[in-house]
Amino acid sequence: MDEAYGGLEGGVQVQLVYLVYGKPLVGKTRLAVNIANADLKDKRRVVYISSELNNKPLLDKIKPHVTELVEQYDPITLLDWAKRLTVREPTTIIIDSLGGLREYYITNYGTGNLLVDVGRANRLIISLVHTLTERWLLGQLKLVLLSHESPAIRENWFGKDGYLTASLHAIHDASVIIRVVAREVVEGNVVRVERFGRIIEDRYGLIGAGEFKISDQR
Repeated sequence: MDEAYGGLEGGVQVQLVYLVYGKPLVGKTRLAVNIANADLKDKRRVVYISSELNNKPLLDKIKPHVTELVEQYDPITLLDWAKRLTVREPTTIIIDSLGGLREYYITNYGTGNLLVDVGRANRLIISLVHTLTERWLLGQLKLVLLSHESPAIRENWFGKDGYLTASLHAIHDASVIIRVVAREVVEGNVVRVERFGRIIEDRYGLIGAGEFKISDQR
């Protein structure tokens, strides 16, 4: 099981559609960069799409771990790109994050009616995820899609107290859903933060339930 989890973070064993979500600063980007780094070492082409404004201070640190780093915040432009996408070699595409795309749409294309704007943004994201998943079905493509987390309302989602903010309706295209969490660990007089990925859903039974530690190394 540990080997499978190591393969998941390392990104060299299972070519699936991963939907990763969690609260701000919990370690989603850290996990994505770890996957990118391992896939790059495994001779895969790694395209890292940064659509989260909060990532700007991190871009120089991300660049050495990817083949191509793209800043794209507009979900309409990104959807057009996905429709034209042709994969000719083993490729990993990481989008960080779907929540960033939703925020850009609401800010730049919004009508002032939040319910309408959120609905339109979410439909764009669903279309984007589905279009990329269709390319994944043809082979050679791994997808890692990051999403924000919001508190669950009325009832827990998969038994958890949070759910995917911008991509709840895109879960049907995901092979594996991962929630990233952080917890404090006390060692003597020192308190440090450890970050974990928890498998919420494994559609094809290739990873299994449980959690894996996210490495601090980038």
